[in-house]
Amino acid sequence: MTQTQPVVQRAAGHHEDPLGAALADAFRDDPVFQFLIPPDAADREARMLTYFTSISRSYLRRGKHAYVADEGRGGALWAAPGSWRMPPSEILRETPAALKAFGRNLPRALRLLTQVEGLHPKEPHHWYLGYLGTRCDSQGTGIGSAMLREVLAEADDTHTPAYLESSNEKNLTLYQRHGFRIVEEIKALGSGPSIYRMWRDPQA
Repeated sequence: MTQTQPVVQRAAGHHEDPLGAALADAFRDDPVFQFLIPPDAADREARMLTYFTSISRSYLRRGKHAYVADEGRGGALWAAPGSWRMPPSEILRETPAALKAFGRNLPRALRLLTQVEGLHPKEPHHWYLGYLGTRCDSQGTGIGSAMLREVLAEADDTHTPAYLESSNEKNLTLYQRHGFRIVEEIKALGSGPSIYRMWRDPQA
Protein backbone atom coordinates (compact mmCIF):
# COMPACT_ATOMS: atom_id res chain seq x y z
CA MET A 1 0.00 0.00 0.00
CA THR A 2 1.33 3.45 -0.95
CA GLN A 3 1.61 5.87 1.96
CA THR A 4 -0.02 9.23 1.32
CA GLN A 5 2.41 12.13 1.48
CA PRO A 6 1.69 14.62 4.29
CA VAL A 7 0.04 17.86 3.22
CA VAL A 8 1.90 20.81 4.75
CA GLN A 9 0.57 24.35 4.51
CA ARG A 10 1.56 27.75 5.82
CA ALA A 11 -0.52 28.33 8.93
CA ALA A 12 -2.94 31.23 9.29
CA GLY A 13 -4.56 32.81 12.34
CA HIS A 14 -7.31 30.22 12.58
CA HIS A 15 -4.69 27.47 12.91
CA GLU A 16 -3.52 28.48 16.40
CA ASP A 17 -5.70 25.84 18.06
CA PRO A 18 -4.73 22.85 15.86
CA LEU A 19 -1.09 23.95 15.99
CA GLY A 20 -1.19 24.21 19.78
CA ALA A 21 -2.92 20.84 20.13
CA ALA A 22 -0.47 19.06 17.82
CA LEU A 23 2.59 20.48 19.59
CA ALA A 24 1.20 19.87 23.08
CA ASP A 25 0.63 16.22 22.22
CA ALA A 26 4.03 15.88 20.52
CA PHE A 27 5.91 17.32 23.51
CA ARG A 28 4.04 15.53 26.30
CA ASP A 29 6.97 13.13 26.90
CA ASP A 30 9.69 15.68 26.19
CA PRO A 31 12.27 15.70 29.02
CA VAL A 32 12.46 19.49 29.29
CA PHE A 33 8.69 19.88 29.44
CA GLN A 34 8.54 17.15 32.07
CA PHE A 35 11.15 19.23 33.94
CA LEU A 36 8.95 22.34 33.67
CA ILE A 37 5.49 20.75 33.95
CA PRO A 38 5.98 17.43 35.81
CA PRO A 39 3.99 14.37 34.66
CA ASP A 40 2.07 14.32 37.96
CA ALA A 41 1.10 18.00 37.78
CA ALA A 42 -2.59 18.72 38.08
CA ASP A 43 -4.29 19.46 34.74
CA ARG A 44 -1.01 18.81 32.92
CA GLU A 45 -2.65 18.19 29.54
CA ALA A 46 -4.54 21.47 29.73
CA ARG A 47 -1.43 23.33 30.85
CA MET A 48 0.61 21.94 27.96
CA LEU A 49 -2.17 22.95 25.58
CA THR A 50 -2.25 26.45 27.08
CA TYR A 51 1.48 26.94 26.54
CA PHE A 52 1.68 25.63 23.00
CA THR A 53 -1.44 27.47 21.87
CA SER A 54 0.06 30.64 23.35
CA ILE A 55 3.40 30.23 21.56
CA SER A 56 1.63 29.33 18.30
CA ARG A 57 -0.55 32.43 18.63
CA SER A 58 2.54 34.55 19.18
CA TYR A 59 4.32 33.19 16.10
CA LEU A 60 1.23 33.69 13.95
CA ARG A 61 0.59 37.20 15.26
CA ARG A 62 4.17 38.23 14.42
CA GLY A 63 3.95 36.82 10.90
CA LYS A 64 6.47 34.05 11.48
CA HIS A 65 6.73 30.95 9.33
CA ALA A 66 4.33 28.58 11.06
CA TYR A 67 3.28 25.38 9.31
CA VAL A 68 0.53 22.87 9.98
CA ALA A 69 0.51 19.34 8.56
CA ASP A 70 -2.60 17.39 7.59
CA GLU A 71 -4.86 19.91 9.34
CA GLY A 72 -3.40 19.28 12.77
CA ARG A 73 -1.32 16.10 12.83
CA GLY A 74 1.84 18.14 13.11
CA GLY A 75 3.12 21.68 13.48
CA ALA A 76 6.31 23.67 13.05
CA LEU A 77 7.21 27.18 14.21
CA TRP A 78 10.08 28.86 12.35
CA ALA A 79 11.57 32.35 12.61
CA ALA A 80 13.11 33.90 9.51
CA PRO A 81 16.74 35.07 9.53
CA GLY A 82 17.34 37.93 11.94
CA SER A 83 14.02 37.61 13.77
CA TRP A 84 14.41 34.77 16.25
CA ARG A 85 14.27 36.77 19.49
CA MET A 86 10.84 37.28 21.09
CA PRO A 87 10.31 40.98 21.89
CA PRO A 88 9.72 41.88 25.56
CA SER A 89 6.28 43.22 24.66
CA GLU A 90 5.35 39.80 23.29
CA ILE A 91 6.63 38.04 26.42
CA LEU A 92 4.50 40.39 28.54
CA ARG A 93 1.46 39.79 26.34
CA GLU A 94 1.68 36.01 26.80
CA THR A 95 2.65 36.09 30.50
CA PRO A 96 -0.86 35.15 31.75
CA ALA A 97 -0.80 32.02 29.58
CA ALA A 98 2.74 31.19 30.75
CA LEU A 99 1.69 31.57 34.39
CA LYS A 100 -1.28 29.27 33.82
CA ALA A 101 0.95 26.71 32.10
CA PHE A 102 3.98 26.68 34.39
CA GLY A 103 2.48 27.83 37.69
CA ARG A 104 5.11 28.01 40.41
CA ASN A 105 7.70 26.79 37.90
CA LEU A 106 7.38 29.98 35.84
CA PRO A 107 10.64 31.43 37.28
CA ARG A 108 12.38 28.17 36.32
CA ALA A 109 10.95 28.40 32.78
CA LEU A 110 12.11 32.02 32.44
CA ARG A 111 15.62 31.18 33.72
CA LEU A 112 15.81 28.36 31.19
CA LEU A 113 14.70 30.71 28.41
CA THR A 114 17.45 33.13 29.44
CA GLN A 115 20.02 30.31 29.42
CA VAL A 116 19.03 29.07 25.98
CA GLU A 117 18.77 32.55 24.45
CA GLY A 118 22.18 33.44 25.84
CA LEU A 119 23.73 30.62 23.80
CA HIS A 120 21.77 31.37 20.62
CA PRO A 121 24.20 32.31 17.81
CA LYS A 122 23.98 35.95 16.80
CA GLU A 123 25.79 35.62 13.46
CA PRO A 124 25.46 34.69 10.70
CA HIS A 125 21.74 35.29 10.26
CA HIS A 126 19.89 31.99 10.06
CA TRP A 127 16.52 30.29 10.05
CA TYR A 128 15.52 29.26 13.57
CA LEU A 129 13.28 26.28 14.28
CA GLY A 130 11.55 27.11 17.55
CA TYR A 131 9.31 24.03 17.72
CA LEU A 132 8.51 21.07 15.52
CA GLY A 133 6.32 18.16 16.52
CA THR A 134 4.01 15.42 15.30
CA ARG A 135 1.11 14.04 17.31
CA CYS A 136 2.12 10.80 19.04
CA ASP A 137 -0.30 8.68 16.99
CA SER A 138 1.16 10.04 13.71
CA GLN A 139 4.89 9.86 14.40
CA GLY A 140 7.00 7.96 11.92
CA THR A 141 4.78 8.86 8.97
CA GLY A 142 7.06 11.47 7.39
CA ILE A 143 5.31 14.54 8.76
CA GLY A 144 8.41 15.87 10.54
CA SER A 145 10.53 15.56 7.41
CA ALA A 146 7.87 17.22 5.29
CA MET A 147 7.69 20.22 7.64
CA LEU A 148 11.47 20.54 7.72
CA ARG A 149 11.66 20.54 3.91
CA GLU A 150 9.22 23.47 3.71
CA VAL A 151 11.91 25.84 5.05
CA LEU A 152 15.18 24.00 4.42
CA ALA A 153 14.61 24.06 0.66
CA GLU A 154 14.38 27.84 0.79
CA ALA A 155 17.38 27.99 3.13
CA ASP A 156 19.45 26.07 0.60
CA ASP A 157 18.24 28.20 -2.32
CA THR A 158 19.31 31.36 -0.49
CA HIS A 159 22.49 29.82 1.02
CA THR A 160 21.21 30.47 4.54
CA PRO A 161 22.10 28.32 7.57
CA ALA A 162 19.59 27.03 10.12
CA TYR A 163 19.63 26.45 13.87
CA LEU A 164 17.57 24.65 16.50
CA GLU A 165 17.64 23.26 20.02
CA SER A 166 16.38 19.72 20.54
CA SER A 167 15.38 18.61 24.02
CA ASN A 168 14.53 15.04 23.04
CA GLU A 169 17.39 12.72 22.12
CA LYS A 170 15.17 10.48 19.99
CA ASN A 171 14.66 13.35 17.52
CA LEU A 172 18.35 13.90 16.84
CA THR A 173 18.53 11.39 13.99
CA LEU A 174 15.67 13.16 12.17
CA TYR A 175 17.52 16.45 12.27
CA GLN A 176 20.84 14.84 11.38
CA ARG A 177 19.26 13.23 8.31
CA HIS A 178 18.35 16.73 7.17
CA GLY A 179 21.85 18.12 7.57
CA PHE A 180 21.92 19.39 11.16
CA ARG A 181 24.87 18.58 13.39
CA ILE A 182 25.21 18.80 17.16
CA VAL A 183 27.41 21.70 18.20
CA GLU A 184 26.88 21.44 21.96
CA GLU A 185 25.03 19.48 24.62
CA ILE A 186 24.01 21.55 27.62
CA LYS A 187 22.12 20.76 30.81
CA ALA A 188 18.96 22.73 31.54
CA LEU A 189 19.85 25.15 34.38
CA GLY A 190 23.04 23.19 34.96
CA SER A 191 21.53 19.98 36.33
CA GLY A 192 18.36 19.35 34.34
CA PRO A 193 17.80 17.31 31.17
CA SER A 194 20.03 17.64 28.13
CA ILE A 195 19.40 20.17 25.39
CA TYR A 196 21.21 19.73 22.09
CA ARG A 197 22.17 22.81 20.12
CA MET A 198 22.21 21.97 16.40
CA TRP A 199 23.44 23.89 13.36
CA ARG A 200 22.91 23.29 9.65
CA ASP A 201 25.02 24.81 6.89
CA PRO A 202 23.22 25.32 3.57
CA GLN A 203 23.36 22.26 1.35
CA ALA A 204 24.41 22.22 -2.27
